[in-house]
Amino acid sequence: MQNFNFCCPNDKIVTPCCCIVRAGATGPTGPTGATGATGPTGPTGVTGVTGPTGPTGVTGVTGPTGPTGVTGATGPTGPTGVTGVTGPTGPTGVTGVTGPTGPTGATGATGPTGTCTCSCQSQGELITNGGMEIVSENRPEGWDFTNPDGIASEDSQGRVHSGNWSVNMSDDTALSQTIDNIESGCFYELSFFARGEGTQVGLTANVFFITNSGEVLGGTITINRQDITDSNRDFAYYKIITTAAPVGTTAIRVEFNVSANGNQSLDLDDVSLVVL
Repeated sequence: MQNFNFCCPNDKIVTPCCCIVRAGATGPTGPTGATGATGPTGPTGVTGVTGPTGPTGVTGVTGPTGPTGVTGATGPTGPTGVTGVTGPTGPTGVTGVTGPTGPTGATGATGPTGTCTCSCQSQGELITNGGMEIVSENRPEGWDFTNPDGIASEDSQGRVHSGNWSVNMSDDTALSQTIDNIESGCFYELSFFARGEGTQVGLTANVFFITNSGEVLGGTITINRQDITDSNRDFAYYKIITTAAPVGTTAIRVEFNVSANGNQSLDLDDVSLVVL
């Protein structure tokens, strides 16, 4: 408290030769002063507790292989093993050179003469009217026809092989004949003469054996259209030799089938069937 050299007014508390000034009400807080300078760093605090161990890091790259060590000393020889199984026999060697032929042996005695028990002896011509010379209603007798309107007897010059008649066959026609009393085991020969009336005519000739169980093909010949002789050439000769007639054969059927373009046709003559 500061001393003053005058008397205090009445509203003051008076002390001898001085007065005490009574404090008034607290004024409003003044604005915050500027931040003072940072004080010196305090001492280091106590070390905290150690945290948990982190995860193991990735394994590093394997280092290069070290040099090979020195070879150790050879150990003692072991005991001899058991003998193995014998291997397979090797391939046969090359055949040696053939030796010289030995002398011919003595001729054996002649055997007894055999006797022929076959019945395949020549019976002469088996075809009826093979020369087409017997004509009835402008067709050869003794023959069967398929599509008879396309079959006719022919007597024009140059279109008959021998005699006075041949038979002319157009497209999709057939001529056939059946011969009975045929023996099993025999061979037969079918022959004929044919010419094309045009260049696009084909012919197939068949020999069938008729047995107890049906027909069996015994021989065939096919003449292609480009191979048949045409109207500017003579007849050509054709022949079939059959297989042996099977067991049970009772008859033979001879058949001729013609194929031709347009109005072209085929002339057939001198058909023959004989036993060999």
